Amino acid sequence: MTVSDEKSITAYVDGSFNVETGVYSFGCVFLPWDGSVRVLCGSGNDPDNAKQRNVTGEMLGSMNAVLCAIKSGYKAIDIYYDYQGIESWVTGAWKSKNDLTRSYAMAMKGWMSHIDIRFHKVEAHTGVKYNEIADKMAKRGALSVGIPETRRIEDMEIWNQEK
Repeated sequence: MTVSDEKSITAYVDGSFNVETGVYSFGCVFLPWDGSVRVLCGSGNDPDNAKQRNVTGEMLGSMNAVLCAIKSGYKAIDIYYDYQGIESWVTGAWKSKNDLTRSYAMAMKGWMSHIDIRFHKVEAHTGVKYNEIADKMAKRGALSVGIPETRRIEDMEIWNQEK
């Protein structure tokens, strides 16, 4: 799918986990075509999701980025991530070995009928500006639950089935 700049958005995503509180979180940095920078962070503490620690936040960051893009009318999203599973579970390069990663992969694949998702790997903590901001937003999100309180990954999959 080829789209114009106005129909495409860039997002940097990251996840975090607070060991003391059991809170997982995500941070997203959005770079729309107009040159603005928008950020989003969220957190949760569902015990089943917390078992995957920061990986849950990584997946929620990616999922929230895609949902925001779809709901905003974008036709394509470039997702920059530093955790390989964000892409590899979706493409099938990695096998989804638990319900959480299976739900993530299924939701992302389903959303691909609504938006062109392009993945880009960046190295963590190497000074990539917007990845560093996404990391800080994820860490900020881990300080409390509910900013906004994220849905369980399993619940986000349902959105795909309703469309």
